[in-house]
Amino acid sequence: MSQDFLDPEIITDFILEAKEHLETIEPNLLELEKSPENLALLNEIFRPMHSLKGASGFLGLNTMNRLAHRAENILDELRKGEMGVTSEIMDVILSVTDALRQMVDNLEMEGSEGNVEVDELIAVIDRIMTGGAAPAASAAPQPEPEPAPQPAPEAAPEPEPTAEAPAEPEPAPAPEAPAEQSAPEPYDGDIHPEFEDENLDPYTLTAFGESHLNDFLEEAQDIVENLNAGLVSLEKEPEAWADTTNDLFRYFHNLKGNSGIIGFKELNGLTHEAETLLNRVRKGEMDASAQGLVDLLLLVVDTIESLVAGVDTQSGTVTPVSTAGVKTRLRRAVESGTIESPAEAESEEPAPSEEPAAPAEPAAEESAGEGFDPDDVAIFESAVKQQLGTVRVALDKLTGNPDQSEYVDALYRALVTIQNSSGYMGIEEVQTYAQRTAALVDQARSAGIGFDALLDIMRQETSIIADMVEKEIQQIKSQGGQATGPTAEPPAPAAKAPAPEKAPEAPAPKPEPEQPAAAPKPEQKAEPAAKPEPAPKPAPKAEPKETPAPEAKAAPKPEPKAEPKPAGDEKKAATATAASQAAVQSQQKPKVSSTIRVDHEKLDHLMNLIGELIINRNRFTMIARNLEEHGEQIDVAETAQNLVETTFAMARISDDLQDTIMKVRMVPVQTVFSRFPRLVRDLSRKSGKQVELIMEGEETELDKSVVEVIGDPLVHLIRNSVDHGIEPEEQRIKANKPAKGTVWLRAYYRGNSVAIEIEDDGKGIDPEKMREVAVKKGIISADEAKNLDDREARELIFAPGFSSAEKITDISGRGVGMDVVRTNIKNLKGSVSITSETGKFTRFTLILPLTLAIIDALMVKVGGDTYAIPLDAVSETTKIETKRLTEVNNRKAVTLRGQVLGIISLCEMLELPPPEKEPDILSVVVIQDGDRRLGLVVDRLLERQEIVIKPLGAYLGDQKGISGATIMGDGSVVLILDPHEIYLMATSKAI
Repeated sequence: MSQDFLDPEIITDFILEAKEHLETIEPNLLELEKSPENLALLNEIFRPMHSLKGASGFLGLNTMNRLAHRAENILDELRKGEMGVTSEIMDVILSVTDALRQMVDNLEMEGSEGNVEVDELIAVIDRIMTGGAAPAASAAPQPEPEPAPQPAPEAAPEPEPTAEAPAEPEPAPAPEAPAEQSAPEPYDGDIHPEFEDENLDPYTLTAFGESHLNDFLEEAQDIVENLNAGLVSLEKEPEAWADTTNDLFRYFHNLKGNSGIIGFKELNGLTHEAETLLNRVRKGEMDASAQGLVDLLLLVVDTIESLVAGVDTQSGTVTPVSTAGVKTRLRRAVESGTIESPAEAESEEPAPSEEPAAPAEPAAEESAGEGFDPDDVAIFESAVKQQLGTVRVALDKLTGNPDQSEYVDALYRALVTIQNSSGYMGIEEVQTYAQRTAALVDQARSAGIGFDALLDIMRQETSIIADMVEKEIQQIKSQGGQATGPTAEPPAPAAKAPAPEKAPEAPAPKPEPEQPAAAPKPEQKAEPAAKPEPAPKPAPKAEPKETPAPEAKAAPKPEPKAEPKPAGDEKKAATATAASQAAVQSQQKPKVSSTIRVDHEKLDHLMNLIGELIINRNRFTMIARNLEEHGEQIDVAETAQNLVETTFAMARISDDLQDTIMKVRMVPVQTVFSRFPRLVRDLSRKSGKQVELIMEGEETELDKSVVEVIGDPLVHLIRNSVDHGIEPEEQRIKANKPAKGTVWLRAYYRGNSVAIEIEDDGKGIDPEKMREVAVKKGIISADEAKNLDDREARELIFAPGFSSAEKITDISGRGVGMDVVRTNIKNLKGSVSITSETGKFTRFTLILPLTLAIIDALMVKVGGDTYAIPLDAVSETTKIETKRLTEVNNRKAVTLRGQVLGIISLCEMLELPPPEKEPDILSVVVIQDGDRRLGLVVDRLLERQEIVIKPLGAYLGDQKGISGATIMGDGSVVLILDPHEIYLMATSKAI
C-alpha cells in the first residue's frame, strides 16, 4: 500500500508507536541477556516487534517490514526454545533495533525510510536461522560491503518483489488477498474460494495474560461503538465522507493490528477486507455515499461484535463464528468496484438462474392460500429461534451457578415469548407446552426453590419445545408448497449427507434453483454446502436473512427430527446463530468495561488528600501520646479544642475524598447513548417508518455502575417508541403530523438525581385501550379497571405479559420487556414514570441516583424502629393537627397550601404496632414520586444523614417497600424505604 494515500495522522501515530515499541524492546533485551531463561521477557520483546512488523507492512515500509520480520522470526525461535539466548544473538537484535530506530527517524524527518543498510543484518539473521555460521561471522562481512556495493543494490530490489514483502502480512490472514485479486476474479457461488476452508473450532489466542486480553476486549468495544457512530454519521451526512472515511479506516486498522497481535485470525482477516474496501473509497475509486456501503460495513461491525463475544478471557480461548460470507461480499465489492447492500445480496441468492425464480411466486401464493403470511412465518421462525438460543445460554449459565436470578428471569421471558408467538400463529400445542414450562419456572423462582434441581427437567422440556417448533415450522412450509419443493425431491437423499443440519437456511436455496439449469451444478454446490452455511450467521440483524429461511424446508430436515435426542443435540449446533451470540455478547459486556479512564488531575488531587489525611492522622497520634505521657497535668480545655479541630479537619478531608472518588467513578451517559443512533436507524428501516433520533444532554454524568446497567432498559423503551409509538407515514400525514417521526433521548440533572427521558411524537397511550387489554389478558378484573384513573391505566404497560400490540413482530409486541425495565430501574434505586397524551406524544422518565454507594437520607422513627427515607424523594416535612384530616374516597387527606395531599400512616404500611395513643400533632414526611405527592405519618423526625447503601442479600430477598439497608455508627442496621414502591402500596394498586 502506497503511503501517498495514507492520512498523515496515521503516519504520525505510527512514528509515536514505533518509538514506544523500540523503547520497550531495548531495555528488555539487555535484561534478557542477564536472565536468558526468562520467557516472560521474551514475550515482552516479541509483542512490540510483531506490532512493528505488522504496522510497517500495512504502511508499505518494505525495508522496515523485512527487517522486523526477520527479527520476529529469530525471537519466535527463542520463545519456542529451539535456540538458546546468546550474547551474539542479542547483539544482532540490538543492531536491528538501531537500524529500525534510524528508519523511524528518517520517516519523521524526511517522510521516507531513507537508505539504511539492512541486507547484511538480514543475511546474518538468515544464517543464524539456518544453523549456519555464528553471528560472529558478522564481523567479517562488515568490511566487505565496500568492495561489493553493486551486488547489494541488485539484491535489494529482488527481495522486495519476491515473496518476502508479501510474506510479512501473511501471519495476519488475508493481507495477500489483494495482491492475488486478479486471479480469483471469475469465481462463482456464495463463498469466495479463498474463504471456503474455514475452521470454526475453538483455539487459544496468543495474548500475554488475562489483563492483556481484557484490554483488547475493552478497546474492541470502544472501536465498535465508534464504528457504529461513524457509519450512521456517514449515512446522514455523506458530504463529509472524506473525514468520516478516514476515521472509519483508522478504527478498522487499529482493530486489525490489535487482533493480529493476539492471533485472532477471523477478526484480523475480516478487518483487513473492510480496510481494503475503505481504502478504495478514500482514494475516490468507489462512491462513499452509496447506501450499500453503510449497510455492508454495519454488517461487518455486527460480525465483529459476534467474534469479540466469543472470547473467553479466563481461558484465553476464542470460539469463532463464520466470516466467510461477509468477507466474500467485501472482496466482491473491492473487485467489482460496486457495492451491494446485504439485503440485495440476500435477495440475489435465489436468482442466479432466471427459470427457477418463477415458481417462487406461486409458492408464496400457495403459502398465503394456506392461511399463513410468509412474512409472519419468517418472523415467527426468527423470533422463536432467537428465544431458543437465549434458553440455551441461560441453562448453560445456570449449570455453572444455579443462583443467578437474572438468567432464571431470562429463561422465563424467553418461554413466555415462545408461548405468545405460538399463540399468535395458532400453534396451540407449542403454546400450551411453553406455557406449562414457563409456569414451572415462575413457580420455582417465586417459591425460592433452588434451580439446580430443575436443570435436567428444563433441558428436557426445552428440547421437546424446540423439536415441536421445528416440526410445526416444517409443516407450515410444506403446506405452503415452496417452489423448491418439487425440484428438491430427486436430490433429497444426496442432500442429507453433505448438509448435516448445521445451518440449512443458506445453502438450501443455492442447489435448488440451479438444479433445473444444469445437473452438475447441484453436486458442485452440495460439497461446499456445509461451509457456506455458517456464512449468513454473522448477519443476524439483517431481516432479509429470513427470506432464505423457507429454503430450510428441503426435506432432509424433518426426517432427522424423528429422533428427538439427536435432533436436540444437532439443534444446539444448528441454532447457535448470531441471535444467541448476541445474547452471550450482551451478558459479557459488563465484563468488558472493567476499567475506567481517569483525568490525571483527579489522581493528583487524591494524592494531595491522602497527604492531608496522613498529617491529620499524625496529629491524632500526638494528642493520644500527650494524654498518655502527661496524664493529670494535661490542660483539658486545650486538648478538647485540639480534638475538635482535628476532627473537623478529618471530616473535611473525608468529605473531599468522598467527593473526588465519586467524581472519578462518574462517566458521561454518552457511553450508553452512542449505541442508539444505530439502533434507531436499523429499527426505522425494519419497520418501514421514517424516524429521527435527537439526543440531548449526552455530557450528563452518572456513576459507572449505573451507566453499565441502564443500557438494556433504554433499548426496550426506544424499541417500543419506534414500534408502538411512531405511527406509519400515511397515518401521520392524515393526523397533520410530519411524515418523519421523532424520538428524543435526553438526560439532565434533577436535584441529586439524573433524569433520562425517552419521548416520541407518536400516537400516545390510550388509557381506555389499556384497560380493555388488561381485562382481556386477565391482568386485572373489570371492576378494578373501572377504578383506575388514566395515569394508573397507562402504568399497566409495566405489568408482566402485558402487550397492546395487535401483531407480534421481531421488534416488540410479545408482552415481555417493559416489566423488566421497571425491575431493572428499581434495582438501581430509581423509578420510571409515564406521561402521555393520546394522539400527541408519550414520554417515559427514568429517575436515577447519581451513585449507588452513598446517599443523603432523612432518618425517622416509626413503631420504635429507625428508618431511612432517601432525601431526593422528600419534598418537605411538616406538622399537621389530627383534627385537620378529612376523608376522600375512604382515604385520609389534608389540604396543604391549597392542594389536597393524601395521608397514610407508615406504621400501617409496614404492618408495625400502632402507637397506644394517637397524637394531636402528626409528624409528616411528604414524599414525591414524579409529580405525585404523598404524606407519610411517622412517630418522630430525626436528622439528615449520609448513609452507605447495602443490599438486603439473597436470604431476605425482595421486600416490598424496602430498597436496602445501612449500618449506623453504633453498629445497628437501619432499613431504607423505597418511596416509589411505598406510593404504589399506599394507593393499593401496585402493579
